[in-house]
Amino acid sequence: MFVMMTCLNGYFHDAQLDSLAESLLRAEKGGAVALWASSGMTQPGDQGVMDLEMFRRLFDPDNSLTLGEIALQAKAKGLNKDARLSWILFGDPTTRLR
Repeated sequence: MFVMMTCLNGYFHDAQLDSLAESLLRAEKGGAVALWASSGMTQPGDQGVMDLEMFRRLFDPDNSLTLGEIALQAKAKGLNKDARLSWILFGDPTTRLR
């Protein structure tokens, strides 16, 4: 699971190039099972609120949530609509890390 806390690592809109997130998901000999990445550019403070919630949920010892549920809860903490819309969970949202 990669948590990429900077802009454009999930920029999948370019038909000619793969984003870093796409490349990691498609890597044949390793890579990522899932990624939390931004497909756009937003202010760090707006991203940080969601990223902190993502980490809080991922590392909660009592966590029984799926990655999709964790991503939804992280986005719910975001106050900026652009930040909420641009952050994407790449991978299967039903995955559980525990």
